[in-house]
Amino acid sequence: MPKELIQVVWTRQARESLNAILDYRYKEIPSARKIVRKDIIEASKQIVFVEQYQKDEIFPQYRRIIVRDYKVIYKEQNGIAYILNVICTRAGKDTITKIP
Repeated sequence: MPKELIQVVWTRQARESLNAILDYRYKEIPSARKIVRKDIIEASKQIVFVEQYQKDEIFPQYRRIIVRDYKVIYKEQNGIAYILNVICTRAGKDTITKIP
C-alpha cells in the first residue's frame, strides 16, 4: 500500500525560486502571475502519496510535478513532502545545476 503523506512543506529555496520566476516572467502581467502562482501551489497540495508523481529525469532521487512550464521538485521524509525547488522547464539542462 502506498505511503500517505502527513503534510506538504515548502522550503525557503522553493519559495524564493517560485517568486523569482514569477517576478521575471510575469512582472508586467500581474493577473497571469497570480494564476500561475495559484496553479503551482495548488498542484503541490495534491500530493497524497509519496510515489504519486514521476521521478525526475535529471535528479532521480527526487520526484516532480509538471505544472505548465514548470517542474515542482519534492522529496518525502518522515511522511512530509518537502517542496525543494521550482524550475522553469524552458531553461536548458545545462542551466539546472543543483537542488538544495
